[in-house]
Amino acid sequence: MSKIFEVMVSLALIVSVAVCPVWAAGDKVRSDDAAGPAGLDGGGAVHSSRGTAVGESVQILSVQEDMTGNNGQPVTPAILSEDEIGDLVHLREEEKLARDVYLYLYDVWGQWIFENIAASEQQHMDAVKNLLDRYGIDDPVGDNAEGVFSNGDLQELYNSLIDSGASEASIKLDALWVGATIEDMDIFDIKHMLENTDKSDLITVYENLMKGSRNHLRSFGGLLEAMGESYEAQYLDQDDVDKIIGSPKETGQK
Repeated sequence: MSKIFEVMVSLALIVSVAVCPVWAAGDKVRSDDAAGPAGLDGGGAVHSSRGTAVGESVQILSVQEDMTGNNGQPVTPAILSEDEIGDLVHLREEEKLARDVYLYLYDVWGQWIFENIAASEQQHMDAVKNLLDRYGIDDPVGDNAEGVFSNGDLQELYNSLIDSGASEASIKLDALWVGATIEDMDIFDIKHMLENTDKSDLITVYENLMKGSRNHLRSFGGLLEAMGESYEAQYLDQDDVDKIIGSPKETGQK
């Protein structure tokens, strides 16, 4: 691996530590039976989260609304539309795709930026799972191992992304490009999901997930630019991507 890649990723991690006091071991990002290079099927060690990049927290991303009314009785959640249900189901697996790709790329390149952002993506997955549980929606992830998806389109996309980011024939910058592409897609999709709902709990989670994705895009895009490359937008408008990458990281809760 090129020396400049290692140096720039190390600098990025130093910045992450400086802006984020949360740097302690957390919940495991991988399950013990995860497939892939670091899972049992791959013969590697099971990894645990080293913490959370970009200053996110489970508290920020969890559904915080009280489920009891003024009289202390449980409040029945509103009924979701078919679009809202479809969006949550898709988003749950889309966040899994991000986590699984980053864990795979961490195994290939050994750069902590991928494992740390994978920890954030696990929190994103958990936040969406909270909403699925709240509204009684079946979880599309279930017991699926790493790299396995119920959605056929996401399965194909996962296979394509790991091929692009891990190929020995490609330049190592491709892994960062893959990361930027995933975050570009997440922001684009969540923007449309926000248009499909007026539910305050969904909006809160969507906005915080999108903020996290913008921060991830800044991390990947910033490293690419520091190495003399630039990310070409695949989903959002290029102007929007450039503004995100060129702006400071976001902190706090919406």
